[in-house]
Amino acid sequence: MKKWLLFLLILVLIFRARVDNVLAQDTASVLYIPLIGITSVPSPLALPKGPGNVTYKYAVKNFLQEVALSDVQVVDDKCSPIKYVTGDDNNDSKLDYSETWRYSCTTKLAVTTQNTATATGVANAITATHNAYSTVIVGSKDLPPLVSIINITRVAYPLSLPAEGGKITFTYRVNNPGIAPLSNVVVIDNKCSAMSGRLGDVNGNNLLDTNEVWIYTCTTTLTKTTTNTVTVTAIANDLKASDSYTITVKVATPKLPNTGVMSISLKNIVWGILSGILIVLILFYLLTRNKKK
Repeated sequence: MKKWLLFLLILVLIFRARVDNVLAQDTASVLYIPLIGITSVPSPLALPKGPGNVTYKYAVKNFLQEVALSDVQVVDDKCSPIKYVTGDDNNDSKLDYSETWRYSCTTKLAVTTQNTATATGVANAITATHNAYSTVIVGSKDLPPLVSIINITRVAYPLSLPAEGGKITFTYRVNNPGIAPLSNVVVIDNKCSAMSGRLGDVNGNNLLDTNEVWIYTCTTTLTKTTTNTVTVTAIANDLKASDSYTITVKVATPKLPNTGVMSISLKNIVWGILSGILIVLILFYLLTRNKKK
């Protein structure tokens, strides 16, 4: 009888160790949300004499230092094919934080045209997307209204809120993938007004240099699902540069029965408690049995 109890005790300890291992694996790791940015700059900016060829130059940037982006794609609704030029410094086919990938595309325009260039990249099984817009004026001496030579991306924390709502913090990253510094940088969020001052002006010259990423934050309280649009404007070569980014924060009540992980973890916790009680009872029985002898 004593041998059977010892054998049972060993089995319980083994299963308990397996439960502890499962619980450790259930702990969620940090999930980084990928951020990608793109600019689209036509050359020339205008065709005052009429139809002609225009070359679009694109710059694509990874705004998240923690993870590289794979499967990077660039498409333009008014120009194809788009050709990769340079930027993958370590030739690993992944867009690293320190890199700026550059592309180009040439087409002939006959009328004033606004194009949309879209960059996508994948990290943590999540696809990041960003658009850039530019306008080429054909047959007029008017300057284009905006040029896309500045990037802004944004991430929200937390990513969602319970039904009663709560505070949420937006983090914005502004980047200049061009070749000249940008002045008069202004960041505005249409649903969050408490914008912080910038961080990242390394040399303190009040210019967004090409090697800098300026970071802003804004905290607000949301009570319902909200779509925010943040806009950045700046001045470059007497032209107004602009970019925008939109994100939706969902306000909803999590449904615990559908989470899966919670149910598994709860079972493991219950089994851990019961196995602990069983161990104590077995040890108590063995000790009292020895004393009786």
